[in-house]
Amino acid sequence: MKDEWQDPEFAAEWDQEARAGIGNATRAEQVDILISYIADFYKEGNALLDLGMGSGLVEELLFARRPDAYVVGIESSQAMIDLAKARLAPFERQYRLLYHDLADFEQIALPPATYQIVFSVQALHHLDSEVQQKLYRSLFKLLPPGGVFLLNDRIALDPGPFSDLYRSMWNRLERVSEGKSGLNGDEFLERLQHKEDCPATLEEHLSWLRQAGFEATCIHLHLNRALIAGVKWK
Repeated sequence: MKDEWQDPEFAAEWDQEARAGIGNATRAEQVDILISYIADFYKEGNALLDLGMGSGLVEELLFARRPDAYVVGIESSQAMIDLAKARLAPFERQYRLLYHDLADFEQIALPPATYQIVFSVQALHHLDSEVQQKLYRSLFKLLPPGGVFLLNDRIALDPGPFSDLYRSMWNRLERVSEGKSGLNGDEFLERLQHKEDCPATLEEHLSWLRQAGFEATCIHLHLNRALIAGVKWK
């Protein structure tokens, strides 16, 4: 199952489903946790870096909470960039969007700034493990002492002995969520086996971040969606 991110129709459909929480019932809560941290601790004059800005959904929520925030976003899909520019038209002075592939992060010419917080929402699972580890090392170098990296992403599940637990959790999410996918627990697990991406396990993310130099922890976890924090401790 290949995601066609350069296709405007696919991008628009993804945008609508993301807003409705379809297929990711925990997105709204985890994004709100991420934005709440930024709103509480962002220092005006610094920059935020968004890895995989997508259609600007996160920025729209962020600017409502912190109208003084400034974001540099990186995105490799022109279709997503077009959606983001339309959505964020009222905030054109509060962000800068760079068209680039995250797999070549070290080649990106970031605008000079103090990047206090780096965050990424549902983007890094498209990168293979070696690229993700290299990216974490680059982010550690980029952030100042006390800087924070927040990752909200899909993580890999190994059903095995936990299959029944995962099915039950998914069925509950479908029952309580406003944005329903229409999948049952079996279909959810089956679909994960055919996604053409590279999600890492929670343990792998924490290990990679620590190897890069970060203090790392999981702030929020629900089934296969995690909010992970890496802090460049002083």
